[in-house]
Amino acid sequence: MRFSYFDTEVPSKAVKAAANKKLAPYREELTKVIEGQNSMRPEYSLVHAADGDLHTKLAELKKQFKAVKHLVVVGIGGSSLGVEAVHTGLGQEKVKLSVIDTIAPYEMDILLDTLTAYKKLEKFAICVISKSGETPETLVNASVLLSALEKSFGTTINKQIVCISDPKTELARYAKRKKMVSVTMPTSVGGRFSVGTEASLVPLALLGHDVDAFIEGLLDANTEDFEQIAADGAIEVFEYLKCGYRHYNFFAFDKRLEKVGAWYRQLFAESLGKATTSGKKPNKLGMVPTITTPVELHSIGQLYFSGFPGVFTEFIAFDDADHEHVIPKAGIAKAYGSYSNQEVAVAMYAGVVQAYQLEKLPYRSIILDEPNLTYSLGLYMALRMREVMYIAKLMEVNAFNQPNVELYKKKTKAVLGL
Repeated sequence: MRFSYFDTEVPSKAVKAAANKKLAPYREELTKVIEGQNSMRPEYSLVHAADGDLHTKLAELKKQFKAVKHLVVVGIGGSSLGVEAVHTGLGQEKVKLSVIDTIAPYEMDILLDTLTAYKKLEKFAICVISKSGETPETLVNASVLLSALEKSFGTTINKQIVCISDPKTELARYAKRKKMVSVTMPTSVGGRFSVGTEASLVPLALLGHDVDAFIEGLLDANTEDFEQIAADGAIEVFEYLKCGYRHYNFFAFDKRLEKVGAWYRQLFAESLGKATTSGKKPNKLGMVPTITTPVELHSIGQLYFSGFPGVFTEFIAFDDADHEHVIPKAGIAKAYGSYSNQEVAVAMYAGVVQAYQLEKLPYRSIILDEPNLTYSLGLYMALRMREVMYIAKLMEVNAFNQPNVELYKKKTKAVLGL
């Protein structure tokens, strides 16, 4: 993994020292949580993947569902984004993935047509994922989907369903009553931090991914060198927040990484977007996280290069030379003849970075270049989770609550008269 930075707002040594001093007690506290594998703390998300019982459960489920060719994930937010991020980032389709997150009747019809066409039940499986067991989108989608499938296949369909939630939720009790597979996740870990728990690792195992390599990456983020990188990154982002930057642009320079951006957007926004600080004071700091790909270079490039203020960009890309095609010298793109499309993509990346420097637009760049991309994604995602925890501590906000999320749910129930 290669890191590079271009800062236009460079804090003084005194400012950095103050930020380091402010963050130091929490860094020590977090180290104790990791070393003690303290499952009572929300930061346990960074080390749960080391749990031996988890590895045993993953091995059992991989064996039980070894014939699966199509996996359906019913979940929203942290219950689905981590799975999508890894699956699409790796670009491997050993098993087809369908995700039902929002309530979309049209998409449900398409999925039902696909699933009911299977002749053998063991060819598909369904993961219903809700930490609370009460997420309205998930419960509604699961209820409609499972009811329709039961009409087509009978109650034997229940053998192909895995429900993942906190222990003692209504979803967990329902799964046991219906003789579905019930898997629990750590109560202390919130959905947006759950990529290293059963919520993501079970679906990734059923999809045929190398979960051992992914877990190795997750846990390596706890080593001293990577912990320092997370702390330095948090201080950098915090300084831009204090300088008035209000837009965090996640620039996925490979479209396979676009879903990683969606995962990070939720992690960033839900963890840091708080109305008040832990001391009950108004929170005046925050950034709106957005996602960009090279498709938007003309539109977003025009906006940013015109001097649009307050944007901090993170570039992320693969160093992936496995997929490369030589451009014909006499073809329609003869001006680029003898180069490969991979070389042009690299040159375009370099051109964008140089343009950012010319226009004095701050950014940081992460190139995932490890031989095992599954490991790379695990390492990257764990680094970003830790960094967000550190940013929240510097902002003096609670990274682990979401007091305003329930508002739309209450209003929805009111509209329905529930």
